Amino acid sequence: MKKTIIMTLIYSIGIGCLTLIIGALVPIDYSDGKEKEVISARIDNDNKKDGDYSISSMALSSSEEETIQLPTITPTPLPTSTPTPSPTPTPAPVYKLEKKDNPEINSIFLDYYVAINGCDYNKLSKLVTDTKGIKPIKVIEKETIFIDDIRNIVCYYMKSYEEGSYIVYVTYDIKYINIKNTYPKLDKFYLITDDNGDYKIYTSEMDENLKAYYDERDQDSEVAEIIESIDLKQDEVLEKDSDLKAYLSALYGR
Repeated sequence: MKKTIIMTLIYSIGIGCLTLIIGALVPIDYSDGKEKEVISARIDNDNKKDGDYSISSMALSSSEEETIQLPTITPTPLPTSTPTPSPTPTPAPVYKLEKKDNPEINSIFLDYYVAINGCDYNKLSKLVTDTKGIKPIKVIEKETIFIDDIRNIVCYYMKSYEEGSYIVYVTYDIKYINIKNTYPKLDKFYLITDDNGDYKIYTSEMDENLKAYYDERDQDSEVAEIIESIDLKQDEVLEKDSDLKAYLSALYGR
């Protein structure tokens, strides 16, 4: 009897253990399938590294499926730039014509005419910004071959709109060889201050604005008076000195 009871207990215990083992190995199948999703999601996430999760692999805790709404990004409109109005052109300032005794300005033009009359091209080249802007030495020699002296040099000058620059009008008299009367002349120059602070006669090419300003100064009342005065003196001296008139006619076709 005892043996029968013992065998029955052993048999019952064996069946129970077998049932537990089989239950652990085979997943429970539920009709709605949601528990499968929870288990599957847990297995997938357990196999991922920390932080390596995606929205699609995560199980939802509620019984109803939730919809994840991403924020709507509204592009910020770019600021509209307002065009800057072009500055209104301002006329360059016009300064008064002066005849003050300026030793530096007078000295540079005295040296200039001495170099011209002496055909000293080396000295002349040191007084100008560009030797291409002056006549070739052969032309200077031809024009000065009958000049005895250049005298009575007077400088009239006015400031330019460029700092350290001047427009200079120079009147002088030419004494020709064997001719009694002198012939009045007028030349015009643009004088600048170079990087060393020295005056130089500007013989380089002017830009359009500077050239227009330089030419327009001939219309200024005081400058116009000087130009007219020299023209009258030339007419007067040629009228009374037939030798000078013939001389100039032979030299320059006047």
